[in-house]
Amino acid sequence: MKWSDDYATGVQRIDEDHKMIFSMAEDFRAALDTGGGGAVYTVLLDALTTYCRGHFGFEERCMEEYRCPVAQRNKDAHVSFLETLAGFRQRFAVSGYDPADARSLVDTVDRWLANHICDVDIHLKRCVSK
Repeated sequence: MKWSDDYATGVQRIDEDHKMIFSMAEDFRAALDTGGGGAVYTVLLDALTTYCRGHFGFEERCMEEYRCPVAQRNKDAHVSFLETLAGFRQRFAVSGYDPADARSLVDTVDRWLANHICDVDIHLKRCVSK
């Protein structure tokens, strides 16, 4: 899945972070397509979790600062997404690398990010422009 200007929030750092998360998912999808997913799966899980925690914290502070009406909904969605990542990590710890679950992770990230940006984060744009 690719970045679209429709996803812009009006806060450059947030938009750059979103682009980076899309890029991480695309890079991992390419690794899966060439059979190299197993070698980088834990790196992706670790990087996504760490990157998202930092990004989510910044985004949540922005929403509070700009008094965005969906700030709490945003926080709740972030918690849910981090729990989803933890589920992938748990399955990996128990069962090892599973290519189907790895592909599901990439699909989940793409779908969640696009839906979350369009449904929640985009509200920030109106608040920033005030």
